[in-house]
Amino acid sequence: MKAVFPYPVLSGDVLLSVDRVFVDNTPRRWDKISDQDHVIALHEVKSDWNEIRIRVSVAADGDELSDGPWSSAACVAVVRNRRTKIRHNFSLRPDGPGQWIGEVELRRGEHVGRCEIDAWIVAEVEGEYGRLVGRARDVWHADFEADVPTRQRSIKMVWKDFTDETNPDLNEFREDPWLLDGQADEPVLYLNSAIEGLRAVLERAASPEQKVVREIMASQISAEAWVAMFNAALYASGTEAGAAQWPGGWHEDVLKRMLPDLFPDRTPDEALIELVERRMEGESGGDLQRRLMHAATLQSRKPKAVTNALKTVGRMATEETV
Repeated sequence: MKAVFPYPVLSGDVLLSVDRVFVDNTPRRWDKISDQDHVIALHEVKSDWNEIRIRVSVAADGDELSDGPWSSAACVAVVRNRRTKIRHNFSLRPDGPGQWIGEVELRRGEHVGRCEIDAWIVAEVEGEYGRLVGRARDVWHADFEADVPTRQRSIKMVWKDFTDETNPDLNEFREDPWLLDGQADEPVLYLNSAIEGLRAVLERAASPEQKVVREIMASQISAEAWVAMFNAALYASGTEAGAAQWPGGWHEDVLKRMLPDLFPDRTPDEALIELVERRMEGESGGDLQRRLMHAATLQSRKPKAVTNALKTVGRMATEETV
């Protein structure tokens, strides 16, 4: 489902590129910039910086811009950090038909975690100036916690005794074998060390029977974690002017990884807009939960785990009867 605007907008893609990155006027290495994942890894600068300048370029269909019902088209780069609530706009200068170049600035003290860099094309449409007629197909992220420029992140797993009084936040869930905390800056999967045999099976499985249990249990833990992370990520998302507002950070990583499995016939933006609208309209969510369970099953590789476990059990049963 595409965003609907009450005025004409560009149908062609708007491409945002990062050309150079400077930290206090020192250029960064290209291996810290990923054109594929649209991520700039900035972990190595740590807190030893004052200003980061990112040189960007934007390209749209020049013919469509010149032939369409727009005038006075301009382009701005939009920088937003959801954790610090900072948002800045930087005007870009024309560099040919449908082309703009310029720089965005990140100032120390205004950014932590990740910030996103978007590009908006605004123009006068039907006598109204400032209409949003196009935005970048792919948003870039400047990630201050990443040493490698990739969106893929692993889930942190921590063993905790849910019955221990030193873990009051977990005492209420003392019977649960595992629990995902999706409210932190990164998701944390807590495994309950008070459950007898859980750690032994997951970490020290030796016999074929134990390995079967471990494989099935690990796939179940993974599937439940993906469902919990997706729900947290969906509630951190929204829409603005009919366009998808990605939540950034690990929430965005989870959504962009799972949405193609939930709605394979739609773009991630279209899928997110529909899901946010369903949530706001108060739908029961039955169809969504079916799709979500399917996507989580694929992400956790549960089909392969179940198939392998059944083959192993079948082989052991055959050996016992011989």
